[in-house]
Amino acid sequence: MYERIVVPLDGSETAERALAPALELAGRLGTALHLVRVADVTRFRFGANEAAVEYAALGRELAAEETAARAYLAAVRSRLTEQGLTPTTEVRRGLAARELVEVARPGDLLVMASHGRTGAARWFLGSVTEEVVRRADAPVLVVRATA
Repeated sequence: MYERIVVPLDGSETAERALAPALELAGRLGTALHLVRVADVTRFRFGANEAAVEYAALGRELAAEETAARAYLAAVRSRLTEQGLTPTTEVRRGLAARELVEVARPGDLLVMASHGRTGAARWFLGSVTEEVVRRADAPVLVVRATA
């Protein structure tokens, strides 16, 4: 049914809540697991826009974010390898939602967590998950990341 289960991770506990259902699906379906982290310094420091991506690409901050992203994904992969799994990992550079839409191939299922923000908080902070759901060609399973 699916060739890969793609799980976007941003280093937060919230994002990692998508791992359990993704692992269960991958196990039941015999599907490969692919972990993705987007090095996106624009959202926190410059506001999410194309000019900010270009500016951030010139600085050391993006290189540091990419290094941290690789280390984080290696740690998650190591934990999963100890459980007998063999996930692949990928670090991408750019605006998170756009990169996640682009990483999904035909035959993929994206499994991602949502903070579940509503109202003004969602409007002000935006929602990567919401944008991915609206724009992705691949199906998206959204896991509500509540405590």
